[in-house]
Amino acid sequence: MDAKQECVGVDGARQGWLAVWEQGEELAWLVYDNPTALCSAHRHAAVIAVDIPIGLSDHGPRAPDVAARRFVGGKRASSVFSAPVRAIIDSISQPEASRRHRAIDGRGFGAQAFAILPKIRIWDDLLVADAELQARVYEIHPEVSFAALNGGIGLAHRKKSADGPAARMALLGQEFGPERVRALVAACPRRLAATDDVLDALVALWSAQRIASGVAVSLPSPPQMDSAGLRTAIHY
Repeated sequence: MDAKQECVGVDGARQGWLAVWEQGEELAWLVYDNPTALCSAHRHAAVIAVDIPIGLSDHGPRAPDVAARRFVGGKRASSVFSAPVRAIIDSISQPEASRRHRAIDGRGFGAQAFAILPKIRIWDDLLVADAELQARVYEIHPEVSFAALNGGIGLAHRKKSADGPAARMALLGQEFGPERVRALVAACPRRLAATDDVLDALVALWSAQRIASGVAVSLPSPPQMDSAGLRTAIHY
């Protein structure tokens, strides 16, 4: 891949999906209603890196989640949620999801995990149906990427804590320039995306650019493939 092609970092936000990319000297952003609209708008992007589980286990924990927790370590390891097994992603209620998950896997499925199930499902549906997108859309996890930026050490402060945003902006400023990072955060209205969403999308862009330039690392390495044919790994 050519790192000079457009790369896009994506994070789920209050009003949809926040995409961040470099446009000339600026960091551009836009919130899209759904992944289909986002991917259509960025159909020429070399890499779209998104904070969402891609590729699901049929039984047992996903290898990327286990490896990511080990990589992040410490307090931030708990920020890596367990992805659902594939057979339950059409569940319409948390009790149903938990019951079905336990029957297949022996583990329940909590309310916090269920809250992002529709988001997992919509990306899964899109990618399973589009082999061309499968080649360009990669999974990242912000805390993994921030740990990599921090010399392989998970950050001490939660992203929503008083000191969390400043620590993340400082790391991103080393890559994109402090002024550009501050301008991006200031430009995106909080009614559309929280500050941590903006920073997560930007670190996803950092990971996307590493993927495009061929220097990214995957957890696990090499990536696995799930039963639907989707690449299953967290990249940074």
